[in-house]
Amino acid sequence: MSPTSRSLPPKWRIPLFLLLLLLPLGAAEVYVRSLPNPSKYKHAYLTRHSREVDLLVLGSSHTYYGLCPERLSPHAFSAAQVSQTLKYDAYLLRHYPFPRLRTVVLPVSDFTLYEELENTGEWYLANRYRLYMDCDLHGPLSVYNWEVTAFRPFCEKLKSLWEKPKMTWSAQGQGLEYRTEARGPRWDEGATAALRNRYEDFAAGDRGVAYLESIAQYCRAHGAALWLISTPLRPSYRAAVSPAQEADMQQRLARFLRTHPEVRYLDFRAHPAFLPQDFFDADHLSLSGAQKFSDLLRRCLEKDN
Repeated sequence: MSPTSRSLPPKWRIPLFLLLLLLPLGAAEVYVRSLPNPSKYKHAYLTRHSREVDLLVLGSSHTYYGLCPERLSPHAFSAAQVSQTLKYDAYLLRHYPFPRLRTVVLPVSDFTLYEELENTGEWYLANRYRLYMDCDLHGPLSVYNWEVTAFRPFCEKLKSLWEKPKMTWSAQGQGLEYRTEARGPRWDEGATAALRNRYEDFAAGDRGVAYLESIAQYCRAHGAALWLISTPLRPSYRAAVSPAQEADMQQRLARFLRTHPEVRYLDFRAHPAFLPQDFFDADHLSLSGAQKFSDLLRRCLEKDN
């Protein structure tokens, strides 16, 4: 029999090629989904223990890294995550039962009211809610139902086959990687960080305030105090914030607080207690800075009570 007669018929070549491509991708998808990650941990914890939580930390990396829940309350937990937006804060608050909840801590940063995760360069982070937190805000056929759809981050996660994963978190959900000794030589580049969080169109602020309203309504209905906080920032970051964005944020926040007098707001952005050694970068506290900040916030909560 000649080599030509033994070759695969042309109509089968493309399906076979696709199969050979999809098999390793499918195996890699299964592997990446099996890896530990903060979202999976937080979902498992809250599924088992949400009924015991009396203080819940929400928000973005500013509280994921910046607050130590165990220093706020013995039954506190952090549901905050990197780049988590108000839409997901509102979702998580309603997704788990919190019958003992008495306090909710939510950060308000210069970008909080305007950011929609799906519209950023980190859109793929929305898949963690669909894949690992039982969230149905995106459908099963959407790009948010797969790890592989964000191919570069997907490949980074595959490095765990030969590298130890860098992400670590505490039993109460705080991120632990931001240690002072691990920060880079150019850690205080506030202008770069502020530019990354800058918005020119403030119309999205209406949507952000609507999510805040939803969170405030939940807290009022369930007898929980809502504390909005602005976390400490380096002078380099504060100096680079867009004046127009800052003015719009403060106006919206002031209107919200007037209509919700039960909500407390604490602004720590320029608090003099926080020194260079308390920061990991221009807008995030280090682990030791988070411990200092958590103790300060706890005293504020206790004083109000």
